Amino acid sequence: MRKATIYQSYEKWDDYSLSTLAGRTLASMTDNLNFPEPRPTMDDYTVIVNDYREKHEIASKRGSQLEIKAKDNARALVLQAMKELSFYVNTVAKGDGQILASSGFELVPPPQSTAYPGIPKNLRLLDGRVSGELRFMFGSLRIAWEYEYQYAISLDANSDPEWGELHRTTNSRANYISGLAPGDRCYVRVRARNGKGTGDWSEAVSIIVR
Repeated sequence: MRKATIYQSYEKWDDYSLSTLAGRTLASMTDNLNFPEPRPTMDDYTVIVNDYREKHEIASKRGSQLEIKAKDNARALVLQAMKELSFYVNTVAKGDGQILASSGFELVPPPQSTAYPGIPKNLRLLDGRVSGELRFMFGSLRIAWEYEYQYAISLDANSDPEWGELHRTTNSRANYISGLAPGDRCYVRVRARNGKGTGDWSEAVSIIVR
């Protein structure tokens, strides 16, 4: 029978999802009696996680190039710390799913045929690089091969967005929508695709174009 494990690599996670996971693992591992001697220590892990989350928060608010670089450096440190800590958790838990779940890390699902992808979460619309441009971001899904998104700048008679053409992407963090008119409200939604098929649309997010 296959032993349960947690993921040890989170390099492909976007900053918003990674920041949330880092905070969750910090809270779950602190004073967790299942893991009496964590490596790195919880004192060290606390410093690394809090530093990354603070720098991510600063960089996400239209931070300077220096602030973004500082966030990237902090991200590299938290990824390395999470890899070491998750290895320790897997070693101590010895396949016990309940003990693994108490760590706050993501459990590796049991082998099965590929399922339909879920609905992307953590959608965000930010100002782009120039006026009339937006940057669209969302949380990635591990079993998704690609994503489809649509945007709308007008509503129909029922006040529903009038969706335009489909755009495809494999990048959850750097999708730019350009050619918009400042002052318009732009709506965006996204869904995931894999070998099984296409998942459901997300709820739409919107922002006033600047």
